[in-house]
Amino acid sequence: MLISSFQAEEAQQLRRLQKKRKAETMRLLDMERRQKKRVEEIRETQKKLPENKNNYKINDGYTNFLKDEENMNLKEQHRAEVRKELDKLEMTCKDMTSLLRGLGVNVGGPLSHEVRAAYKRALLSFHPDRASGSDIRLQVEAEEKFKLISRMKDKFLPTL
Repeated sequence: MLISSFQAEEAQQLRRLQKKRKAETMRLLDMERRQKKRVEEIRETQKKLPENKNNYKINDGYTNFLKDEENMNLKEQHRAEVRKELDKLEMTCKDMTSLLRGLGVNVGGPLSHEVRAAYKRALLSFHPDRASGSDIRLQVEAEEKFKLISRMKDKFLPTL
């Protein structure tokens, strides 16, 4: 039985899509594994610190205040909630414009230079270093949105 060129092309596209999905799943699993490892390292560091609640650790050029294990668990809970919301948004977006609008970033129009400008504004506004230092939820939200925008840049704006 001969397969038409259309069916062969469709089958090839399906294989490519499955391969991309598998790669994305592996990347997410690897990222989750690294995050768990970082949490364990932080917890080990906390155990070594004296009982003073105002201890802090310098990490990659910025200061992270480590209060207690409860804050770490709270941060992980917020991260799971935010990821769930952003995963829904990611599935519904067909281009960078719809993604940025879904995140609440004003995009002037569909022109490429306007989308690029909005992309850069979004990176600045959701940069983890600019997030609120006192509100854990806002910090986590900014981190996850920043990661999503950076990841989607490769998908939607390969020329940036």
